[in-house]
Amino acid sequence: MRNIFLIARREYLERIRTRAFIIMTILIPLMMAGFLLGPGLLMNPMSHGARHLVVVASRPQTAESIREQLTKVQEQQNKEIAESKKKTLKRTSETPSDLTVDVDTNTSADERTALTQKVRNKQLDGVVWATDEALAVEKIPFITREASSFIQNAEIGVGVDRALHREALKAKGLSDQEIDKVLKRVELDPQDALGGGSANPQVTFIASFIMVMILYMSVLLYGINVMRAILDEKTSRIMEVMLSIARPSEMMAGKILGVGAVGLTQVIIWIGTAVLFMAGNLVASADMLKGAISPQMLVAFAVYYLLGFTLYSTIYAAIGAMVNSEQEAQQLQFLAVLPLAASLGIMFNVIQFPNSTIAVWASIFPLTSPLVMFSRIAVQMPPWPQIALSLGVMIVSIWGLVLLCGRIYRVGILMYGKKPTLPEIIKWLRYA
Repeated sequence: MRNIFLIARREYLERIRTRAFIIMTILIPLMMAGFLLGPGLLMNPMSHGARHLVVVASRPQTAESIREQLTKVQEQQNKEIAESKKKTLKRTSETPSDLTVDVDTNTSADERTALTQKVRNKQLDGVVWATDEALAVEKIPFITREASSFIQNAEIGVGVDRALHREALKAKGLSDQEIDKVLKRVELDPQDALGGGSANPQVTFIASFIMVMILYMSVLLYGINVMRAILDEKTSRIMEVMLSIARPSEMMAGKILGVGAVGLTQVIIWIGTAVLFMAGNLVASADMLKGAISPQMLVAFAVYYLLGFTLYSTIYAAIGAMVNSEQEAQQLQFLAVLPLAASLGIMFNVIQFPNSTIAVWASIFPLTSPLVMFSRIAVQMPPWPQIALSLGVMIVSIWGLVLLCGRIYRVGILMYGKKPTLPEIIKWLRYA
């Protein structure tokens, strides 16, 4: 046990002092901040600000109705932006924008040409051409310089669609109050019959996705670090000196613990930085987070993070002991990456249907269990027997892999120059 601790301590201190550790520890939070704030900062100057539109219609009543609905849509959007600044999970640079809508009943071709030229000259931001001919074919042209801006164009489309629906209902004799009641949106409130659902599934999805990605990237990156650590010492012949004071199994356990501690340190720093960066938003969003991130979710993350890292680190350690170069390691490491990629590939299906057949079996299979079972626990608590079975299978698998990979490690770390084949590896397992 003392040798395991010494090797783990050496691995930990050696790695946290490297430039790569310092750079990655600083760079990842900066990249995360860029991903969160960058799109908003880039989109804000282009998508918001004062806009000037003209609605052209054959009937003044239709043009006025479209103008009114476009104004209401803009007011609703400004209200949502104001609310998101008070209560949101991310910082936003969006600001309320002003919208001016003019009405025009001149539907001649010359008027359309003149208005189009104003749009080209940036005197107008857009023209809604809602003539009787356009209404008859149910396709209203919207003349704009930003035809590819599907979000803004969709907002204009919502306003026009509401206005035309109101006009059609008015023609049937309904009053404004009756029309408001008919067109009022009815919200669906999903309630879990099993009693495990969250009050805010959208927030739960975002939180679980972020935590799954942390788990996935940590297992992938630091598992590879275990493989490279063994490969570096094997190629530099330091391994022969270390074997004089420690057994191969102690060396493998020490490296897994040491590199794992490095990864845990880095993850804690990243999470702490994110908490400090979003402290104001987290306080404002305390009610949402209370329902989205449960204590069992945090416990499950810690348990499956440790088990998943141990499982994959053992596999990577065996790969590092088998090969003689970085190139050979890259050819074999797909064996460990494939189950992780498969877990990530089915994660969206698991989050939407946590009790499906593929979700249940993938959450029990040890190589996909760390990501899949955690996703199920985050979205909807599965039956306890399934969780117990998943943990039991993982622990037994780790124990079996440690014994199996320990044999490969014991022989492989002293094998130089010869590229291992499957019969050769079987021979190692038999005689180690």
